[in-house]
Amino acid sequence: MRPLGRVAVLCGGSSSEREVSLVSGCHVLDGLQSLGVNAVSAEIARTEDVAGTVRGADVVFIILHGGDGEGGVVQQLLEDLRIPYAGSGPRASALGMDKLATKDALVPLGIHVPRALRMPDCDIDAFAQDVLERFSLPVVVKPRSQGASIGVCPAHSEVELLAALEGIHEDYGALFVEEYIRGRELTVSVLRIDGRDVALPIVEIFIHTEFLDFKTKYTDGLNRMVVPAELGASTTQQIEDVAVATHQALGCWGFSRVDILLDENDVPYVLEINTLPGMTPHSAMPKSAAALGIDYPHLARQMLLSAFDRPAST
Repeated sequence: MRPLGRVAVLCGGSSSEREVSLVSGCHVLDGLQSLGVNAVSAEIARTEDVAGTVRGADVVFIILHGGDGEGGVVQQLLEDLRIPYAGSGPRASALGMDKLATKDALVPLGIHVPRALRMPDCDIDAFAQDVLERFSLPVVVKPRSQGASIGVCPAHSEVELLAALEGIHEDYGALFVEEYIRGRELTVSVLRIDGRDVALPIVEIFIHTEFLDFKTKYTDGLNRMVVPAELGASTTQQIEDVAVATHQALGCWGFSRVDILLDENDVPYVLEINTLPGMTPHSAMPKSAAALGIDYPHLARQMLLSAFDRPAST
């Protein structure tokens, strides 16, 4: 086994996903320590705390979700400090965090994404009318740079659309509206194994609410994950190929998780990519790895190994 030195598990942060990060960080720490890795918790409250908190670490396992931690700022800081870290580099992280930029990168490759309309600097009423002219209801209103389905809101009427636009704009700033696609909720984790980007078994998420929002994702009893998803061989291969192609198109490295909707015609639509997937007991990536025979501690270690061979361009 490769000697890893002192590993700082960087978690917490100031984003709206702080609590999820803390839970992920606790489990990653326990998993690495169970393998005898010299891992220590490096909890932060602000990005400004990073340099001091990781001082003395030989490598950093970033398990921050959202904000600077997932959007490339922390990655660039660690680059400047010349400290190796697991996962994607600054550019890929920033690209993956921006849902509209992700769409722009995928469309030229023939990867299906839901049609979307970015809200410009104009009044909300005018934008709502533009949406109603271009899309059929319902639609989905999303913050441009949030993860874990935070702020995502379906709108079935003009009244709901206006309320969603006002609320999300006030809470998160930049937003867009996306066409509503009915289909099966799938998520595909990608993990680098033996020099290859490998799609782990596909997870299908069945929900007991109308929409897969943050509460549904992280509340016991509101969702059920089935892995591997019950799909035909050709559909499985198609979805795995789309997930790996998405990961590589954005320049991601080591690991990611790609969220996909499979419509009634078995066409996969990429919703988003998560460059720092959740690692909580509710999270899809550990469940998917387990279905392939990779337990949690060895998954965490495999993710950590990505710190040592990431190309400089990512």
